[in-house]
Amino acid sequence: MKYKCSKCGFIHFGELPDGYYCPLCHSNFSYFKLIEVEEKKYNRKPVNPDNPGINRIPEKCINCGVCTKTCENIVGIKDENVCIKCGQCILTCPTGALTPKYDYRKVLEFINNEEYTVIAITSPAVRVGIGDAFGYPAGKFLEGKMVAALKAIGFDYVFDTTFGADLTSMEEAYELKNRLEKKELMFSSCCPSWVNYACIYHPELIKNLSTCKSPIGMEASIIKDYYLNIDEMDKDKTIIVAVTPCTSKKAEILNGDCDYVITTSELAHLIREQNIDFRKLEDAEFDSVNGSSSGTIYGASGGVTLSVLRVLYNYLTGKDLTADEVSIKEKEFYKEIKVKINKEIITCASVSTLYNLEKLLEIKDNFNFIEVMNCAGGCINGGGQILMPQNEKDKLKKERSKSLFKDDIKPHIKYPYKNPIIKNLYEDYLDNPGSEIAEKIFHTKHKNLSRKKGDNND
Repeated sequence: MKYKCSKCGFIHFGELPDGYYCPLCHSNFSYFKLIEVEEKKYNRKPVNPDNPGINRIPEKCINCGVCTKTCENIVGIKDENVCIKCGQCILTCPTGALTPKYDYRKVLEFINNEEYTVIAITSPAVRVGIGDAFGYPAGKFLEGKMVAALKAIGFDYVFDTTFGADLTSMEEAYELKNRLEKKELMFSSCCPSWVNYACIYHPELIKNLSTCKSPIGMEASIIKDYYLNIDEMDKDKTIIVAVTPCTSKKAEILNGDCDYVITTSELAHLIREQNIDFRKLEDAEFDSVNGSSSGTIYGASGGVTLSVLRVLYNYLTGKDLTADEVSIKEKEFYKEIKVKINKEIITCASVSTLYNLEKLLEIKDNFNFIEVMNCAGGCINGGGQILMPQNEKDKLKKERSKSLFKDDIKPHIKYPYKNPIIKNLYEDYLDNPGSEIAEKIFHTKHKNLSRKKGDNND
């Protein structure tokens, strides 16, 4: 409590005692007026300490409010207490006060413990983002060096999450085929921030969400359920670590499919802390679990749709979908992707940012399938990527996306159903997409979270 003398301006702290006089001008207490203490205004977006994806360093925060503006104007979240863990605020914070929730040192403890087998599974967008930390041109495709770095760090196995993406395409295309027969719209379910948003703000769409897990969920599940049993490995002593551009995956894996997530930026820290000269590494290859180029393009907006359509086309015609049979048009705020299968036109939309999604929902009935990515441009722009200069972000996103799609035209396996590992897995264990065992391992149920609009920042 503060009182100010109206005659000389002297400020007294605390209650005014009876018979008090100003020590400067000797006016009596009647000249003192209570100063109303203004409550400090917080412009920043609250981050719960228990948030699994995002961390704030209070000492670095200048209360500028950029995180709040990012959440409201770029992501599209207006509620103060809702966080979908996408990490876009990390990419725009001017002081570095916001970071991914770092887990890489926990992972290193398991790597250094000989009792454990530690497996890395790597998302497509990491290989076109990690170079930003080591002086490479924007979007440089560094798959070989990324794998070499992970092996130099000490991971026992390095697998490609494109394998999990191939599984997603197989299962999601089968699900889409069934929904087309029922004339039901289907939304993709790869992006955990989008799924979280749908379950909070649009519970009416839960029935339209694909029940497929994300590629990380798919791959981690089949490793634990199948491959560890074949190799007679101890599940309790095996740790699966997803290396991803996404902070939201740290929340997704709380369901138990995967053990840890480290982001691209965490991987860069880990490489430096282990004194590895990234630029001098010789390219290395993934261990036996890898995927098709259809899995690689999952990292960029539109990639999921194209991959799912390739598998759907094969299911319904027995043929391979070629590029000249696909119509892709850039609309004002989304991509329209059309394919003629037999006598039916399948119309799809690919949209990134939830702000754009809200506009698309007004015309959602025009589509059979809608792919949604929270981050502009897709996973290439995830909150766990290397921080980029804001004046170059559009160029970086374009180059990263171009690099992933360029991999799709290389002379290697293009279609998920032609991936020999996928073929063998279904023949030896899963029977076929949508089988009882596939449903058990690869599919999930989405919960209505709309009641948490005011309390979902953990």
